[in-house]
Amino acid sequence: MDCLESLDVPTFFICPISLQIMKDPVTISTGMTFDRESIQKWLFSYNHITCPITKQPLSDFSLIPNSNLRRLIQSWQLQNPSSLKSVDQKPKHDAWFPLTVLLEEIKQPHLQVKSLRKIKTLIQDNYGNRTFCMGDDVLFSSVASLITKSELAAGHDSSIIINEAVSVLCLLKPSDETLKMVSQNGNGLLIGSLCTIMTKYLHQARIQAALLLKSIFKVVDEIYKTGLEAEFFESITEILKDQNSKYGSMAVLTILMEVLPFGKNREKAIKGGSIPVLVELLAENTEMRTCEMMLVVLEKLCKKAEGRAAFLAHPIGLAAVLSKILRVSHVGNDKAITSLLWIFRFCKSSEVAQEFMEVGGVAKLFMLVQSGCDSTTKDKVREILGFHKNTWSKSPCFPLP
Repeated sequence: MDCLESLDVPTFFICPISLQIMKDPVTISTGMTFDRESIQKWLFSYNHITCPITKQPLSDFSLIPNSNLRRLIQSWQLQNPSSLKSVDQKPKHDAWFPLTVLLEEIKQPHLQVKSLRKIKTLIQDNYGNRTFCMGDDVLFSSVASLITKSELAAGHDSSIIINEAVSVLCLLKPSDETLKMVSQNGNGLLIGSLCTIMTKYLHQARIQAALLLKSIFKVVDEIYKTGLEAEFFESITEILKDQNSKYGSMAVLTILMEVLPFGKNREKAIKGGSIPVLVELLAENTEMRTCEMMLVVLEKLCKKAEGRAAFLAHPIGLAAVLSKILRVSHVGNDKAITSLLWIFRFCKSSEVAQEFMEVGGVAKLFMLVQSGCDSTTKDKVREILGFHKNTWSKSPCFPLP
């Protein structure tokens, strides 16, 4: 505000809510004028029913464009271009009015499905112009509330509403602040609803819920990543098994990377059957980023005794991890070696040591060292080689004393 005053900006150009120069001034039923984006957040994100300044109840939620004031602001901006380079003067409300009407309609149960489908069409038709409407933040908040309310209800209509609402949310790009606020609202109601969708709904809705949770778990507080149900991790395993959706697989791998360090999530993921599926996918997959993510997840799971047992129980566990060393990335190499280090620190079985040598593990470790890996990785390799020196010294790759 001080900066604006130093530019001698007329007071009536400034939005009373944001304290910034208005880009698209609109007048509400009390006669007060605000920037469109700010008043939309006040009304539709925060669900206020009063004027921000006078505190009078609003007779309706119509926002009337103040064309005269807009022309005055634009004229002043043209005369002060050097001071306001960051002001975006592109019109941003072409599709706003129908969306405002539709957001009012989705509050009426008998119009919700139809309105959500219209909103989705408007978003898709204007997808190239991300400033086409009232803002993804407002839309995200309004549509998310439908999911949490409908998920608490039962019946066919609720399922349809949830499917449509989830598909709309997947098209939006809210700010991290809005995503965090909406997701944590009501002690994480939206997170709980999306987790339920992943466990109980049809394939498409489950994938879309996973895509949303992927973004949500990156921004919410740690407490919302703990206490996830065992069924949630079972649904993740099911999505991983289904190789028809690359986006779904990437989403659930990202979710695992985000939530495994917290609470008892690793134990739940292991019990949910994630390790055998990850091992088989790792052996088959050749896409570098996907393999790297799977190695990151496996390394987290192998920190637990149950995870190491499940890994060794799979007949191709060792071979699958070894096959990706020097074929994925430096991160992939490190995670593969760290997983093996967890295995051999706690497993003294000569049978496992023999299998490791037979599938080329000793040779691969020496190849990694010779490739010029970093000192931390070299130290891990040396530690692994020291566990079963008597058995592995029989390998032609092992240096003679």
